[in-house]
Formats: sequence, structure tokens, C-alpha cells
Amino acid sequence: MNLNWLQSILYGFLSGLTDILPVSSQAHKVLLLKLFGIQVGMEFIHLWIHLGIFAALYFCCRSQIVRINRARALARVPKRRRKRPLDTRTLMDWSMLKTMLIPVILGLLLYRRAVALGENLMLLALFLFINGLILYIPQFLPGSNRDSRNLSRVEGLLMGLGGAASMLPGISAVGSAASIGCVCGVERSYSLNMALLMNLVLTLGLVVQDVFLLLDAGIGTLSFLILLRYLLTAMTAFGGTVLGVKVMRYLAGLHGFDLFAFYCFGLSLFTFILNLLA
Repeated sequence: MNLNWLQSILYGFLSGLTDILPVSSQAHKVLLLKLFGIQVGMEFIHLWIHLGIFAALYFCCRSQIVRINRARALARVPKRRRKRPLDTRTLMDWSMLKTMLIPVILGLLLYRRAVALGENLMLLALFLFINGLILYIPQFLPGSNRDSRNLSRVEGLLMGLGGAASMLPGISAVGSAASIGCVCGVERSYSLNMALLMNLVLTLGLVVQDVFLLLDAGIGTLSFLILLRYLLTAMTAFGGTVLGVKVMRYLAGLHGFDLFAFYCFGLSLFTFILNLLA
């Protein structure tokens, strides 16, 4: 059974939105598919959704990416030939990002096994509750304005572990990485921007994983209308992701993301009840 047009639009938009909002995209996809009565044959549409999310993240983070690429290119120029000073702040951001990606890349190796955990609603409810705790804890700790200039490798690894934990359905990559950064005393907006760059690479890894899953499962029957529906799904995922980034950047400048913790607690309870009724 395939998603119809309305279900595809809703599924794509919510997948993109919840991939950025700290409420776990995987958990929402699992619950939506159960509500739609669909459990198999979603590999191809997930590939399109992840492509839409990747394009949106690149669009939203393009200024940071350009700045990093320019700083890296200038660093390769011999010192006596440089026409401007090195952007050491951006180079340190790049170094921090590479540190964060170490656990993320290792986590991607467990992606296939982790996805299967989503079929267990009790585990899904537990992970959603843990995600809520991760989002709620930073409000009890003092804020700070630290960034890559005064962060250690260990703190970068801890933020990356938050992203790697998102392989577990119910844990948010952006929410976990940004919240762990806040616990480490990282300035909230900076922590979010680094988490978004990390999620960009994570999404690219998921695209590669989707291709392998698709090769194993097979594409199946395709038509022009099916491809058009998948393209529309990718576009709605793009729109949901952009909206999610705007909301998160707005909240980062205010009180933070702890309000989403209560949403995760509520969704955890809903999932628990759904499991009892199943």
C-alpha cells in the first residue's frame, strides 16, 4: 500500500519540520505510518524526503558553508602570498564540526539496526521521554557564550554523540546536539548553527543509506504520476525544513527549546497508550 497524494504531502512536510524541531523525525514518521496503516515499501519516498531535507539545510546554512570553504582555501595559500589574514574563528568552527562528525559517522553504521527499533512502540515511547529530558535539563544550568575558540575536543565529541543518538527513533539530532552544547556552556545560537551543519552531513549519510536500502528492496513499479508525487513530497519536506530552521533560530534567541520537552513527554505518553491499544 502506498501513500496517497494528501498523505504524501503531509508526510513530507512533517518529516522535514520534525527533522529540525527537537521532537524526532523518526518517531513522527513511525507514528504517521502506523496511523496511515502502512508498514513496508517506504524506502524510495524516504530517499526523496532526505534529499529535500538536505537541499533545505544547505540553503539555510549556505553562508556558513561558503565562509568555511573560503577559510580553508585561504589556509592552503602560503603565508607570504596571502592578501588577507586567516579567518581563524571559522577554521576553529571547521575543526569543531569535524570532531562532532566522528560519532555521527560511526552512528550511521548502525542505522539499519536502529531503524528496526521503531517497530517497538514501548522503546519508541522510552526514547521520546529521554529526548524530552535532554531538552528540559539545560534550563536548570547557567548560560554562557562559549564557542569553538574555547571548546575542547571532548565537548565537541559530546555534541556529536547527541547527533549519533538520533539513530535511535525518538531522539532528535538537532535537539540533542544543541542541548548538550548548552549544557557544556556553548552559546545557544552558536550551538544550534553547529547542530544544523552536523545534521546536514548526517542527512547526506542517510541519503546514502537510503540508496543501499532501496537497492536491497527494489524500486518497484514507477510511473510519471508516482515520480511527480515523490517530487512534491520532497518539495514539502524542503518547505517543512526551512520553516523548522526559522522557528529554531527564533527560539534560540529567546528562552531556548525546553517547551518542546513537554511535547515529547506528551507524545511519549500517547505512544505508550497506542502500544497498549495495539
